[in-house]
Formats: sequence, C-alpha cells, structure tokens
Amino acid sequence: MKGKFKTISSIVASSTLALSLFVTGPQGKIQAEEETVELVNESFENVADGSLPEHWNLIEGNAEVQDGKLVLTSPATSSPSRVSIPIAEEYGDYMFEADMTFVSAVENTRWASLMYRIQNEDYPYYQFAIRKGTSALNGLEFATRNASNRWAVSETNFYKENFEYGKSYRLKVIVSGDRVQQFVDGELVIDTDGATQWSNGDVGFQASGSTVQFDNVQVTTYNEELPPAEDSDAFLPQEAETNIINPPTIIAGPDTASGENKAASAILKVERGQDGTLEANGEPLNEELQSIKNEKIAVLHVEEEGLQEEIVQSLEATQTTDVHLVSSNAAIVEAIKEIKPQIRGGLVYDGESLNKNDLEKIPFDVHSSKSKVVLIPQKLLSQEIVYYLHNRMVAVWGIGGDSLASTHELIHMGVDGVVTDNPEYSEEAFSQYPEHTIVQRPIVAAHRGVPSLAPENTMAGYKLAYDLEADMIETDLHMTKDGHVIVMHDYTVDRTTDGTGAVKDMTLEEIKKLDAGIKFGEEFAGEPVPTFKEFLQEFKGKDVVLLVELKAYDIEEQVLEEIKEMDMMNQVVLQNFDLESMKTFNQLEPKLATGYLFSAGAPDGDQEKLDNAKKMVDYGTTWNVTLNASYRTVYEEFLTYMRQRGMLSMHWTFRDEDPFADKLREGLIGPITDYTQWLTHSPINLETPIKKVNLKVGKSRDINAKAFLSYRTGETENIETELYTMNNDGVVKVEGNNVEALSPGTAQVFVKHTFTMLDQEWNLVSEPIQVNVSE
Repeated sequence: MKGKFKTISSIVASSTLALSLFVTGPQGKIQAEEETVELVNESFENVADGSLPEHWNLIEGNAEVQDGKLVLTSPATSSPSRVSIPIAEEYGDYMFEADMTFVSAVENTRWASLMYRIQNEDYPYYQFAIRKGTSALNGLEFATRNASNRWAVSETNFYKENFEYGKSYRLKVIVSGDRVQQFVDGELVIDTDGATQWSNGDVGFQASGSTVQFDNVQVTTYNEELPPAEDSDAFLPQEAETNIINPPTIIAGPDTASGENKAASAILKVERGQDGTLEANGEPLNEELQSIKNEKIAVLHVEEEGLQEEIVQSLEATQTTDVHLVSSNAAIVEAIKEIKPQIRGGLVYDGESLNKNDLEKIPFDVHSSKSKVVLIPQKLLSQEIVYYLHNRMVAVWGIGGDSLASTHELIHMGVDGVVTDNPEYSEEAFSQYPEHTIVQRPIVAAHRGVPSLAPENTMAGYKLAYDLEADMIETDLHMTKDGHVIVMHDYTVDRTTDGTGAVKDMTLEEIKKLDAGIKFGEEFAGEPVPTFKEFLQEFKGKDVVLLVELKAYDIEEQVLEEIKEMDMMNQVVLQNFDLESMKTFNQLEPKLATGYLFSAGAPDGDQEKLDNAKKMVDYGTTWNVTLNASYRTVYEEFLTYMRQRGMLSMHWTFRDEDPFADKLREGLIGPITDYTQWLTHSPINLETPIKKVNLKVGKSRDINAKAFLSYRTGETENIETELYTMNNDGVVKVEGNNVEALSPGTAQVFVKHTFTMLDQEWNLVSEPIQVNVSE
C-alpha cells in the first residue's frame, strides 16, 4: 500500500477515471473487455507555480511547476531531483509519454530520465535515461536502480543528434510484461526484455546534474503484447561456404533477390507503382522487406527522386533498421540520410569509362554523400582501382559475376561485394579455394612510421615505412604555442625527445631545437620534430595515403587548410578518439574520410555480440565515420558484420605476431602496426601467363606463375607453386606444376603458392585456368 490514493482503484493520478467496458458473452453472461485506460493526463496549465499536481510526490531534490511546466533542477549527480506519480497497483503494463527539454546541464554526460515501475515510493525502479550528449554511445539508457540503491545499466544506445537546449523532445516508454520499448520523437531507440524484476509500480521523472522541463505527461494502459526482443535486425545472413579469408559478400540482384540462394544481401529496385504505392522488384515494398527480414540485408536501389518519406515509412512499418540505400544520384542518398542517418548509403557508378580523374573523384563523392560503398560494373574494374579506393576507405561492390570465370575474376580484384543475378556462380567459385586462402594482402598502416626500427613520428621513420611498402602512414598532430601544427603523439615532448614541456606551451622554434631521434639510438641523433607541412610535402604525389590523427583540440580548420594548400585532398584520411572532432571535419570538408577511434570490451553471448556489432555499425553510419577500434575490441562476428555491410575500418595497434595473424584470419582488413616489415615481403597475388590451355589426350604441360609483390612498383618474382584441380571428372591429372590430359572434356586448374607470414602459413591462389582436352 502506498497511501489512500492507491486504495481507490477507480481514481488514478490526476483524478482520471479508470473505465471498463462490459459486453455480453455467448451465454448471455456479462464479461469484462479490456479497454485502454487513461491513468495520467497532465499539462500543468492549472497547477500553481511553486507546487506539484495533487498526489505527485517529491522524492528528493528540487522540483516544481514553473510557467506551466514541471521543472527539475539538480546541481550535480550527487544531488539528483526526483518526482513520482502514483499508479494504481493493478496497472503494470502502460505507455508513459512526456515532452522533455534541457534547460542546462553541468556537462554533456549529465542526464534526465523517465522512471517507471517505481517500488516503495522511492526505489528500486527502471528508467529511460537521456544524456545531454545523446550522440554518445551511451547517450540513451535502459537502466535499473536496484534494491541496493545502485545502478545497473543493461542497454545503451545513441541518438542521431545531441539534445539541444530549449528544444522539446517527445519521450515514450512502453512497458508490457518483461518487454520495454523506449522512443525519442517516435523513433524506437531501445528494445529490451530486461524488465523482469517488477511487474507494476509508479512512474516519475529525474534530473541528474541538469535542469530539465517536462510537459504534456500522459500515462495510459497498454493491453497489447510487444513482439519478442530477439526479433531484432541484429543478424548475420547465411553465406556461401568458403576457405577464402575475408571473401566478398554476395548481393543478389533484382532478378534473384527473393530466391533460395546464399546471398547475404538482396537488391530491391524501388519505384512508384501504377497505383501510386511503392514497389520493389514489381511487388509491394512492405511485402518484399518483410519477406527477406532477418534472412537477407535489404539494399534499396532508388533512382526516382522524392520517395524518401515513403521509404522511411515502409522501413518503420516493417521495423527494418538494417538497410542500405544505393543510387547513381547522390542527392537521393543524401535526402534519405537526412531523414534517417542510420541507413547506410552507396553510390552506383554509371559512367561509361573510369579514367584517373573519374577514379580520384569517386572517394570525394562517396564520402560527401555520407556513404561508404561504391557499386561499379565489372568491366570497369581492376585490382589497382579497388586498391586505390580501399586506401581511401571506400568499399567496392562489383556488378557482374555472370559466369564462373567472371566471378573468380571479381574475387581476385579484391572487391568487397559481388552484385549478381547469378549467385550460384559465387557459391561455386567460393568452394574452390583451399584452407587459409588470402586473396590479397591487407591494407597496412604504418603506426607513427616504423617505431620498431626507427624513432616514432620522425621523417626517418616515415621514409622507412614508405620503403617497406606501407599502404598508409599514420601520424599524430598537435599545435604549438604560436599556432603551428606539428607531428607529435604525446601532449608533452618528454618521452620522445631530449626536451621537456607541453607542446601547447612551446613555440615552433623551441620545438625545432629538440632531438627526436637520440632516445631511440645514436644513429638517429639530430632527427628533428617535423611539422605537418613537412610531412605532407615528403609524400605529395607518392603512392601512399596518410592516416592523420588529430590529438589537439580545435585544430580542424588549420589542418584542413594545410592539406588544401598542399593540394593533397586525395592522399589524406583522418581519425580521432574525439567523435566531435570528426563531426566537425565532416561539416568543414565532407569529401574526406573520417574515422572514430575507440576501445571497448567484447560481449560474451552470441546475440550480444551481434547486437553490439549492429549498434556500432549504426553509430559509424549515423556520424559518417569508419569504426577504427582497437583490435581487441573487434571479434569475428563484428568483422563479418562490417564486411557484409560494406564498412572498411582500420584497427590498432599490432605489436605481436600471434594476435595479428589471428585477426587477419577472422577477416580484419586494415591493421595499424609498429611492424610494417612483417608484411613487406609477403606476395600480393599470383600472375599466370595464360587463362586457357588446349591439350590432346596423353599430352601434358607445365604451368608456372609469378608473385606480384608491390602495387607501388609492379615488381614480380618467380616462386614455387603447385597445381590443383576441383571436380575435373578424370579429365586431367596434376602433379607439382604439371597438368596431364587424361580424357576429353574441360577442367579448371588452379595455381597455388603457400607462404609464411606472421609465422603462419597462408595460400595464394590464381584465377582458374581452363584446360580443354580433346582426342
């Protein structure tokens, strides 16, 4: 019992009547039929300033009505303010809504909340907490204040923007049994089955380190069942089995989107039908989305402008949150992402050719449209083009794979996805590779140069990284007292130079007098601290991308200015542990790729791993950043999740061979390492002199291959190889490098090279060679 008010079941909250509807049953008996009951409806219009509505309870702190709004004021987390609203005990399932406005907050981490199922007029309870900085990974929470009066936060999420001061947001909580859904402005942001401890209780409001207004409070009973929480979009589609490490994902074209195949994604060509509604591949869009839900990832191909509102309505109606939208028109992608930033974008390249100027423009167009993927016809692709785009953080889906041979060709180009109306060829091709097959060497970023061989963040180290074939060179930036951007990892010069002091307190002249090499070794004595301009100048026009990490605050504009002064927009990718910095950069210059650096523990359970992967991919997509997590943060399911959804990323920092090799075998594509030399001499792919051989029965031929070693120089070398064949039905026999014709027919023969990298064995395999045998 919580006072007299709770004993009067016909009156709840602000004198709202609880109603029941009675109907006549089959035998003429009177039966009660559930009807929605309004438990609370309060706009504070008739509540005197300085007071609370009748029966509302101030639990602690400062809360009162001011100018027609409920205002809670909390100066710090140690002094929260809480108000509760009694709810009759028979009502445990309800919908709780209110408008919330931040007036002030001590900092972005401070919060306010909707409390529900409050016990004992105080605690324990559940709550929907909203931080002022709602764009943070934990900006939104489902939390429990337990019986020990301590917090247990079991679900977190983020919102597409930070809550603005003075702006009202509509919050809603639906609690039904152990199921809870929490909404912001109608958008479902947290979906959980964690309300298992208490089945009823009061509702209320809380502020912690903030001043917050609440208005238009409504609580109504909720008589429906919420769908099971496990019916979420966090899933890994079943793919074709393969021994290829980090194989391309298969995207079924419109003709096979709904067919039985092992494609991870399905293209749904969205158009307006004759009756005015949206169709996908000629069928109602909602039906097509529902038919592949939790089986394939929907890739909406849209070329007609003005459909974005209706598309979002269809996605919400089918609760589809794991979705791509691709178009040859960047404006269409931008329009849909303006409404729903969590939708992943992709551009369809529709040019007749792809020259150097076209290629340089693609990353700018992709990133400007807040996308991460480009779809390019197979006839325009090459391994060099894919490599160029990968280094600029653009995933490539090749459109083709209309034969077994062309599918193998796409695989060896290194594409991230195969868009095809013949997914059966991909399934067959994938099955033809031996264990530990690596299609091409990963994108290697040299961390601060090569600190295992030369002093970090010095030109000596950077030049060595370039000579060791690093694909990217990573560096760190700070700003001096007199406004110069210099290369330095730490906030002080103490660790890496012969000086002491904070970078921000020193002039460039003082920085330049320091020795950044002597602590590493006498042979590097006199090595200076480089400026950012000197770093850029050294690599201008060279075949390498610079991975630039901003360490100091508020240097985005000057860094961008220096990049543009050097005309090196096409050679720079940015990253930062501070997401706000990357958001600022995206606003200043959306053409450049940006990455969010972070580290976190990996979840334990299978579904928890997928939920976390989905949350992080949604987060990166919303803020248009790659997920440059520490390598211990990512796990095989996370890497697969990103690969299937066209997100490339860089991961730090590999200093031991075993985890390096393990993560590569799990599918990691972008290692950041202190030991670039570990991969320098590893071959990239195999080049065979022929693609077709004609033999008479009884004849034989040796087939050899060369290893391609460097994208930069084109260097190749002769290596030891052996042949193998798959399902040749006795047409040929292979031994070593020799193929012998046994009987008329056709066989596919592959060249394989086994090599050691990171103290483990890997296989490189050529495209198949067709052997035609005749009498």
